[in-house]
Amino acid sequence: MMMDFIFRPTVPRAFKVVRWDTPSLAWFKLNSNGSSLGNPGPAGAGGIIRDAKGQVRLAYQVALGATTSVIAELTAVWHGLELAIANGLVSLEVEVDAMTVIQLLRSRAFGRWEVHHLIMRIAQIQHVLGLVVRHTFREANRAADHLAKEAASLQMTRVLHPGDISGALRGIIRLDRLGIPHLRHGR
Repeated sequence: MMMDFIFRPTVPRAFKVVRWDTPSLAWFKLNSNGSSLGNPGPAGAGGIIRDAKGQVRLAYQVALGATTSVIAELTAVWHGLELAIANGLVSLEVEVDAMTVIQLLRSRAFGRWEVHHLIMRIAQIQHVLGLVVRHTFREANRAADHLAKEAASLQMTRVLHPGDISGALRGIIRLDRLGIPHLRHGR
């Protein structure tokens, strides 16, 4: 019995090098993220604000109970902006890894009250401070992702200062500050 085999050439996967970049000199960068374990499910918001040397100024986690990922993502941005203002960190670059958030903020979309309310709060702060919220790949947003997932799973709310940061989060921040790249599959 003879077997025929068909060999198809494989197309090499494209990779993109992604890294967290420091903000411009005399500026701060807010990276935020939301996490919903179930969508809707236990949710949390998290973020981190760093200076031009990559040093942490503050980080935060917010327990949100059961909600959707969109509410968690928007809450993370809004809470981070409020903390930045309260701490005088207003020369701010803002990055999120959720394109949905970018699209909602650009369109000022109407929808569920909770979504619209958060969009309008963020838009007001954007207008006053002249902020732009930009997209970043999740590989460059690992610190915020870690904070949001931990807030969702432990339902914990807290603000962290540089001396409070330890464990895996400290390692992620160190790798970011050193400019260690991550490889991203696809575009």
